[in-house]
Amino acid sequence: MPTNAPAAKAPPDVPPPRNLTRVFRNRNFLRLYLAGAGSTSGRVIGGVAINWIVYTTTGSALDVAIVGMVNLAAVVLLSLPAGVWVDRYDRKRIMVFSDVVRAASVGGLSLVFFLRGFELPLVLLVVFVSAGVSGLFNPAEQSILPSIVARDEIADANGVVQSSRSVISLVASSVAGALLLVSGAALSLFYNSLTYILSALLVFSVSLAPVVRKGGARGPSAPKPRMTREIVEGWRWLLSARGLFQLSISALFMNFFNTLFSTFMVIYVVAGLHQTNPLAYGLFLAVATMGGALGSLLVGRTSAVRYAGKVWVLGYGVSCGALLFVLGALHNVWYATPVMFVYELMLQFSGNTWLTTAQRVVPEEMRGRYFSLDGLLSYGVMPVSQLVGGLLITLHGVNLALEIGGVGLLLSGLFAMLGRDLWHLDGTVATPGPTATPKA
Repeated sequence: MPTNAPAAKAPPDVPPPRNLTRVFRNRNFLRLYLAGAGSTSGRVIGGVAINWIVYTTTGSALDVAIVGMVNLAAVVLLSLPAGVWVDRYDRKRIMVFSDVVRAASVGGLSLVFFLRGFELPLVLLVVFVSAGVSGLFNPAEQSILPSIVARDEIADANGVVQSSRSVISLVASSVAGALLLVSGAALSLFYNSLTYILSALLVFSVSLAPVVRKGGARGPSAPKPRMTREIVEGWRWLLSARGLFQLSISALFMNFFNTLFSTFMVIYVVAGLHQTNPLAYGLFLAVATMGGALGSLLVGRTSAVRYAGKVWVLGYGVSCGALLFVLGALHNVWYATPVMFVYELMLQFSGNTWLTTAQRVVPEEMRGRYFSLDGLLSYGVMPVSQLVGGLLITLHGVNLALEIGGVGLLLSGLFAMLGRDLWHLDGTVATPGPTATPKA
């Protein structure tokens, strides 16, 4: 063979080696990533500041609970119209608008704290407004990401976003305490407001092509867009996409049992593992965060999306259920910590697999409504779970509550196996469904 013969090329269907950091070469993704990272740190610090000042001023755990209920009520009440607006209007403008409203409301509360002091009704109003527009921002962000990265980069992009935000949340929670000690709640909220302004500027700088909708422009004979019609259209599509619908229904039960643990993790560390040192709690959270970060990143390194249904059922339901039961049975922090690492790894691995699958297979014109409907189905039960968890822990202790949560999560996963469409859900194949009503 001649020595100057050209080197053989790889077959065209063999993908090139993927570098996880290549998504950062995409300027639009980098701007969206920085916007989310900054606002995440501000949101966490602002949330800690609000809960701290409410409790230290009123001395009432009920008032803290009311803040949480108002936050969730805003998300639930606005979830359905939010999904419609995300599909109907310019998503980038929706995100910028949401950031501006959040910055104004949180910044205004900071100013009131500085000039007049604490006022609970105003705090509740700001929490409602901020949570409501966050419920608008989040589905818009989830719907935009597949439009700014290549299809085969979606899993890596989600992995980078989720893992880094987990780490940022952990660091921000620690920084929040020091910031409150040094500067007080007013300046903590002012920082939160600045991060939303930065996020708005970065999102505004993203270059995004207009959303291409099926059917082209709305003709004179087409019905005018109406909120009720578009919500019904979203429900009809989700019901027809049986694999995704079964996933959302299974998430309702799985999230119920998982919340029995996630809400009361601090009680588990203190009462279940007998660790009264705050450092032990911080290290436990740090290990959990590292596991979750690794799980999010692994999705793009594996074929998880191709087996999305199986990953969801076996990863979240069966595996996390078994691990949660083991956590409930343990009373030693040295044994519980590695189990917690694996638990969070599987939890985030399954979660990123779902998110990537949805972004790949849900039609462009239906993404906003899908994410809103899925959130309503899968997270609407969480307040009930928190109440049940509190009662279980009060009556029987945190370890038994975790064991019950583990068994329930495991059984939910086993029951979800009966969903044939969910079991065979493939995140590389478009999900069929009725065509959305054309819009202008």
